Amino acid sequence: MREYLLYIKTGAEKMLSAQAYVTPCFAVDQSFWQEREGCQLHVIGKSPSLALAFSLREIVNARLEEKYGTSHPMSEEGLAELRELAVQQVRETAVLYGRDMAGVEPSRPEWFTWETGDWSVTVCPEMGVDDGQKLKLRLATATIQKVLDGRALLWEEAETLLLKKEAPIHDLTAVLQRLVLSERAQWRPGIRFAIKKSWWKHRLEMSCERCGSRAKEIEYTVCHSCGQGCAYCTVCLGMGRSKCCTPYLLVPATRETAVSVKREAGRKAARLHWSGSFSRDQAVAAEQARRYVANQRPGLSQFLIWAVCGAGKTELLFPSIEEELSSGGRVLIATPRKDVVLELAPRLQRVFPDARVIAVHGSSLEKWEEADITIATTHQVMRYYQRFTLVVLDEVDAFPYHNNPMLERAVARAVWPEGKLLFLSATPPQYLQKRLVSKRKEKLFWRRALLPLLRSSTHVLLPGRYHGYALPVPRIETVPGLHKRMRENRPISSLLGMVRSTLAEERQLFLFVPRIDDVERVLSYLTAFFPEMASQMAGVHAADPQRDEKVRFFREKRYRLMVTTTILERGVTIPRSDVVVIGAEAPVFDEASLVQIAGRVGRSSDDPTGVVLFLQAERASSPKAAVGQIRRMNQLSKLQGSQEERA
Repeated sequence: MREYLLYIKTGAEKMLSAQAYVTPCFAVDQSFWQEREGCQLHVIGKSPSLALAFSLREIVNARLEEKYGTSHPMSEEGLAELRELAVQQVRETAVLYGRDMAGVEPSRPEWFTWETGDWSVTVCPEMGVDDGQKLKLRLATATIQKVLDGRALLWEEAETLLLKKEAPIHDLTAVLQRLVLSERAQWRPGIRFAIKKSWWKHRLEMSCERCGSRAKEIEYTVCHSCGQGCAYCTVCLGMGRSKCCTPYLLVPATRETAVSVKREAGRKAARLHWSGSFSRDQAVAAEQARRYVANQRPGLSQFLIWAVCGAGKTELLFPSIEEELSSGGRVLIATPRKDVVLELAPRLQRVFPDARVIAVHGSSLEKWEEADITIATTHQVMRYYQRFTLVVLDEVDAFPYHNNPMLERAVARAVWPEGKLLFLSATPPQYLQKRLVSKRKEKLFWRRALLPLLRSSTHVLLPGRYHGYALPVPRIETVPGLHKRMRENRPISSLLGMVRSTLAEERQLFLFVPRIDDVERVLSYLTAFFPEMASQMAGVHAADPQRDEKVRFFREKRYRLMVTTTILERGVTIPRSDVVVIGAEAPVFDEASLVQIAGRVGRSSDDPTGVVLFLQAERASSPKAAVGQIRRMNQLSKLQGSQEERA
């Protein structure tokens, strides 16, 4: 069981540029300060709870600043006062923790162990240190820092990675503490807590350092590891247990590993082998994004590529990726869904054949590998810290990233301090438009409307598809009693007519439903009216164990009709296909979702048109808003074309 010691470092004469530190290996701290300056270390106390030690460190540092500032000597009475302050805080923390645990665990006299220290150590250059041990520790530190470069990992994950890379870990605690003291790494408790004081009552406020979750998402427990009052996060539990006593390690990438050393290899990895070509509008958008990536001017840290469904968003990234790799940088493409990760990885490997491309998701075997281009689900991005010089966030408006502070935080932390964050979306959320998109008044038919500019220093807008045809505009139909009619197998003429015409024209059909339970219900309904087509119909949802196989069969035209939840609203291209949304009034079908669903149609230049039908049981705002957005993009595309012709 590890113990964490809290101490104060002061100058040789106890002059207060004093600061409190937490260490699991006090001998390392003594050696470290000995190498750098003569000083005194005053032990306050120690505990097996890392969260408790960190909480006390903040309290002690606040008291030092408040009472002593930076110019007054600290007396023995002052040290005794700080030690007593720590004891009082431990008692209050235990009381508040016990109150929160009431009814969960039997009452205990002590929830936390705290052993008070009342001794000091003077360290100075004259103290003898074993040079051989010092050299060995430095070599191990350099090796381990290189392996953990740009990672954010729980202690157990760090050990797993180091074992996989055959790095030395017998002095891991000492090595990591040396990295922390030299400000080349941080470690924090997986769950941090602090006493929140108010006039009404004091309470213990917990938060997860990895995902940022608070309060209801934190589960209290008595830990078998530390034997203390403890807690763990339930939100990110699938990625390992983040606890009060588990160190969470943050090791930022150094400039050498992020850029300089890889520059020559990067030029080779950047070789782009792509036989395609851009349309005029695509070329402008791709060049605008590339210039953003190449621009070293401070302040341009974020950029938005706003390109409608079917505009060729992935291809627009090629010049930006090439630019970043050629300068020796690392590229991360974060996307909300595993399906998209698995689709993008081979595509990018084909066009960048000399680059190392890996796909990182929950069951990936490549999550610990090094790469030039990393394609990861947004949840897996939580394992990176200041690692990538270019981060591309694909489908910023999609679940689970949209409106998820945990994943927003993870993506922001993955960017190297001087790196770039590039957003890619067909339906960017309003907060992103407000931040990055400039607008102006344009004459639209008989009135003047506020329309987004096509490009600025922070965004580029591509309102038309690569083949030049307009986006298919959905038809909205309200069918009273829609769901009851379906349960009773009563004919719904618009739906049955759509299925009949699509199949007769040798096309394929997506049928989107709001809930998993609706998949089998709709399949049963259609089978009753088209029994001869039963073998060519299938249904799929996120929990379906045959999900990947069914989607593959649909791509291969073995299935003509696919009933699906929103899992296929993005990243899937099926030529010669039409779309029906059944229950378009459901909350899951918001404006962005319906625009994306409509975007499944007419994506191919061989078949740029198609039919989109929104069936709703009652009037709803989202279908109407989606149709309005599609029409605005078509009008803006037409306006763009006429402006370019005049130019």
